[in-house]
Amino acid sequence: MEGIYPYCGNRYKENPSGTLPSPTKGKAVNSCAVAHGKDGNPHCLNFMGQEQWEKEDAFDKFFTSFDKKIDPEVSRRKPNSPAGMKNLGATCYANSLLQVWFHDLPFRDAIYRSRFRIDVDKSLDALYQLQYLFAHLDCGIKNIYNPLSLVTSLKLDTNMQQDAQEFCNLFMARIDNQLQSQEDIFLKTFIKNQFQGHYSYITTCKKCKNSSVRDCTFYELILNIKENCTLMDCIDEFVEAEDLVGSDRYSCSHCQSLQDATREIRLGELPKVLTIQLMRFVYDTMTWTKKKSMDVIRFPETIDFAELLGSQSAVLYDLSAVLVHSGPSAHSGHFMAHVLDKSSNKWFVLNDEEVTEFDSTQFDPHDYTDTGSKPKAKNATMKAGAPDAERVWNTLSSRNAYMLTYTRRTSAPLVTPRRPPSETLDLVTADNATFEEELKEYTEFKEKVKTKFDQTRQVRRKLTRCWDVNNDEDESCYVSAVALSKYMQIDGDHTTTDGSNPEVPGIIDLDCSAVTCEHRKLCPTAVSRSKRISMDAKHILTEQGVKIDPVLTPMDVCEDCTRNLFQDKLYGLAHKDDVDAFEKLSKRRPSPPAVWISKSWLTAWKKTCPEFHQPHTSTTDDPGPLSALYLPDVLCPHSRLGADKSRRKVINMLCLEKLTAIFGPMGLPEYDTPECETCLELRQPPFNESIKELIATAASEKKELSGMRTRGSPDKILVGHRYYAVSKEFMEKWQNFVKDPANNERPAMIDNSDLLCKHDLFLFDFGNAVDQKNNEDIALIGEYNWSYLHAIYDGGPEIVIMKQEHMETDGGFEQSDALSIVQSTPALCPECRDERVLDFSTTALTIRVHAPGVSSVDEKAPASPESADISQASTPSKGSPSLSTFKNANSKRQQASAAYTTGTRQSKRIKESRNPYKEIVILDIRKEDTVMDLKKKIMAKENIFPLCQKLLYGQVELGEDEETVADLAIPPKAVLDVFRLDQGMDDIDLDKFHDDIPAPGDVGGFSGTGLTEEWF
Repeated sequence: MEGIYPYCGNRYKENPSGTLPSPTKGKAVNSCAVAHGKDGNPHCLNFMGQEQWEKEDAFDKFFTSFDKKIDPEVSRRKPNSPAGMKNLGATCYANSLLQVWFHDLPFRDAIYRSRFRIDVDKSLDALYQLQYLFAHLDCGIKNIYNPLSLVTSLKLDTNMQQDAQEFCNLFMARIDNQLQSQEDIFLKTFIKNQFQGHYSYITTCKKCKNSSVRDCTFYELILNIKENCTLMDCIDEFVEAEDLVGSDRYSCSHCQSLQDATREIRLGELPKVLTIQLMRFVYDTMTWTKKKSMDVIRFPETIDFAELLGSQSAVLYDLSAVLVHSGPSAHSGHFMAHVLDKSSNKWFVLNDEEVTEFDSTQFDPHDYTDTGSKPKAKNATMKAGAPDAERVWNTLSSRNAYMLTYTRRTSAPLVTPRRPPSETLDLVTADNATFEEELKEYTEFKEKVKTKFDQTRQVRRKLTRCWDVNNDEDESCYVSAVALSKYMQIDGDHTTTDGSNPEVPGIIDLDCSAVTCEHRKLCPTAVSRSKRISMDAKHILTEQGVKIDPVLTPMDVCEDCTRNLFQDKLYGLAHKDDVDAFEKLSKRRPSPPAVWISKSWLTAWKKTCPEFHQPHTSTTDDPGPLSALYLPDVLCPHSRLGADKSRRKVINMLCLEKLTAIFGPMGLPEYDTPECETCLELRQPPFNESIKELIATAASEKKELSGMRTRGSPDKILVGHRYYAVSKEFMEKWQNFVKDPANNERPAMIDNSDLLCKHDLFLFDFGNAVDQKNNEDIALIGEYNWSYLHAIYDGGPEIVIMKQEHMETDGGFEQSDALSIVQSTPALCPECRDERVLDFSTTALTIRVHAPGVSSVDEKAPASPESADISQASTPSKGSPSLSTFKNANSKRQQASAAYTTGTRQSKRIKESRNPYKEIVILDIRKEDTVMDLKKKIMAKENIFPLCQKLLYGQVELGEDEETVADLAIPPKAVLDVFRLDQGMDDIDLDKFHDDIPAPGDVGGFSGTGLTEEWF
C-alpha cells in the first residue's frame, strides 16, 4: 500500500496551526501539499479542514452555523443619524419624498397634531400610517424602518417604478384632503399655508394695450433646464414674457377678436416651503420618446427673491432638500434624497436603507455610490452656517437633480415638532422594547455558543494529533473522505437537536457507504475516496457519539470485487487489441468482399466498452453479429437476406476471419446472396388508378388557374372589368385538393350562399374601403377563372361585382371628372352589411397620436405606408345612416370643443415634429367599450390624461364619454385620431370635475391605486 500511496505525515501533530517547522540536518521535513489531500491518497490527512479551527474568524463561522440571523446590534441606529427606509422592490420614489417631508419640521408637527378614533380600523388610513411612519423615524431605535403599512394603505404596486413628481402631487392632495377633515382648525389650511404660492398670468393685447389678469395658485414651480444654467436663469425664463401670435393669438374681450398679444407670469407670493420641479424628463417629438436631460444646473444654498417679488427687504430661502434621479434613462433609474437634518445641522444622503453623511457640492449619485463610501467633496464643501455672501453663490451643481426644496428664512424661532400622540408613541415604544429584548436574547445565546465552540475545537485538536498512520502494520480503519471532511468543517451542520440550546450538539455520523461495495466490504476502486485513520482516532469519535458505519479495516477489502476489477481491466485491453486489428484488416487491399454484417452491431462493438458487454466477462462472451437483437438487420423473417440495405454492411475476408477467431463460426450471408423476393414485393406500394386520376385532375386545374386570387380582392378594381365573388370555404377546400389530391377530398360544388343575406342580397360593399381591407371571407376572381371553375364544379349563385364610371353634366355640358361606382349583382343590402361589419367580439384600433400643438386633422399630411389605406378605410362612408345620426348627435359637442380649445396657452417646450403623428395599436377593443374606456387605454400607452384628449373618428369628435363603439358604428381595424390639449393645470377648469379635493394633475401610472380612487 505504501508503494501506491505515500505516507505524508501529520503536520498538525505538534502545531495546531499546521505551519511547517524549520528544516534540521538529518531529519526529513513534511513537504505535503494540498494536492495530496485531493488526489485520492488515503494516507494524507493534512487538508481535511482542521486549519479552519485555528483562524481568527473561527468562532464567527461556527456561530453562523448555529444561527443564520444577523446580529441585531447592526440594526441599531447610530447616534445623531437619521433612519433609512426599506425599499420594497421599486418604492425608492416614495421613500425619498417621505424622507424630505419628515425633515420638514412644521410638516412633521402637523402630522403629529392629527387625531384619530381608537375604535376605527386605520390600516387603510394614509394619514394615520404617515404619522406612524414619522413616529418610527423620529423615536425608533432601529436604523431602518419598513414602510409597508403606509404603502399598503395607498395600494401601491411595490414592483412598479413610478415618477416621483406624480407621487408628490397625488400624495399631497390625499393628505390635504384628510387634514381638512381634522377638528384642529390649524390643520384644515396647513397644506395651503405651508406649500401654496400665487402668481398671475398677465396678457396684454398689442393692438389696444388692454391687459387681463388671471390669478393662479401653485404648489410647485416647474422649470425648464439647459446645459450649465443657473437656477435663477430657469426662473427668469419661467416669468419671461412670450408672444401669442398665429394660431396662439389671444381672444381680446376689448377688441372682440383674436389679436397678437404678450403674456407673462408675475410672482405674487411664494410659499413657506418652495418646491421646484426640474424638467429632467422631456418628451422628444422628433423621436416620440421620453428622454432624460443630463444638463448641469447650478444652484445656491440661499436665494433672495426680493427683486422678483418687488420687495424692499430681503426674502431669503435656504436649501433644505435635493431629490436626485440616478440613471441615464427616463424609464428606469433610482431616486434618492439629500436632506438637511435640522437637529444636527448636517446633510445626509438617504438612499433607501443606506444613510451616509454628505458634504459635497455636487449632487450626482455616480460620484459617490459606486464605491459605497461616504460622499466626499471635490472642489468645495457645503458650510452650514456660512455667511449669506457665500451662500448665494451658485456653488452647488448637479446633472441629476430632480426636485429642489427651499425653506423661507424667518426671524421666528425654529419649529420644534411635538412628540407623537401617546397612542402612536406607545406602539413605537413597544417596538423598541421588542428590539431590546431581541438584543438581550441574542447576546445570551452567543455566549452559550462560545462555550460550545471551545469544547468542540478542543475535540478536533485532540483528534487531528493522533489520527495519522505511518506504515502498513498500524491498526487502522477506512472512513469516507467526504464524511470525514464534513465532520471537520467549522461551518458544517451543527444544528442543535432542540433548535435553540447549543449545549446539546447535533450528531454528525460518518456514513462510509460511499466506499463500500455491494457486499458491504471495502471496495477496491473506492480506496482513493477514503481516508485511513488510526484506531485511537476511531475511539475518540465513538466517545463523542459519532457512529462509523460500517467499520472497515485493511482486511475488509472485498476479494470478489478485486477479482471482477481485474477481469474488467483484462477485457478492456483485449477488446482494444481486437478492434484495432479489425480496423487495420478492413483497410488492407486486395481483399475481396466476403459477407454481410449488422451495421448497428459493428458500430456498437467498436466502442471502448460496447453497450451489450456484460461486466466481469471476457471478449468471447459478448453477443455476436447474429445474436437475437441484431439478426433482423441481416436476415428477414423468411431466413433470407433482408431487403433493407441501410441496416447491413459488407466486410472483407480478413475481417471475417478475425471475428470468427473471437466468436467462432457465425453463418453470415455471403456478399452475392440474393435478397428475399417476398420482402421485395411487400416493399412496393399498391397502384391505385383512382388516385392517379385525381392527381392528374388537380395538376390540370392548378395549371389552368395558376394566377387566380384565392383570398381577398385586387388592390385596384378596374373600371369595366367583371369580377365574381367566391366563398372562403370553397376556396380553402379547392386549395387543399390541388396541393395534395391523394389525401384531400375534391370540392363538390361552388356554394356562395354565405355571401348573401336573408333578403338574398349581397353582404359586401367593395365601394367602401372598410370592406376592401376586411375581406378575408371572400375572394374576387376574374371572368375567365369564374367560367372555368363554374364549368367544372357548377353551383352558385353567381355574384358579379363591376366598377363603372358615370359622367355628371351641368346645364347640358359634360364635366371632365367622372364618378366611379362599384355595383354588384345581386345588389348590396346596406342594413345587413352594417350588421356583418359590426358583428365582432374584439378588434384592434389604430390610434394616430398627433404632436402637441396640432388641433385638427391635416388632410394633406402624408400618412405612413402602414396606415395610408387603413385611414381611408376608417372614415365612415357618406351614405351610411348610422354616420348621419352620429354626426347630428355630436354637433353640439363639436362646437363646445372648438370653443374650449381657442386661446389655449402653449408650452415653450413644444418642438416641431418631422412627422405629423405617430401610430399606436390598441388591442382587445370590444363593442361594449365606451369612449372613456378608449381614452383610458390611450392614457396607459401615451400618458395623456383623458380630460386632455380630443378623440376623432374621421372628422367627427367622439365627445360623449358614455357612448360605446357599437353606438358609434366604429368598424374593426378603424383608425382614430387623438389630439393633445394643453396639459397645464392652469388652463383647465377642474372645479366641475371634482368639488371637494384639489386637482392632482395627471395621475400617470397611479391609476387604480389609493391615490386616485377618489377621482374615478
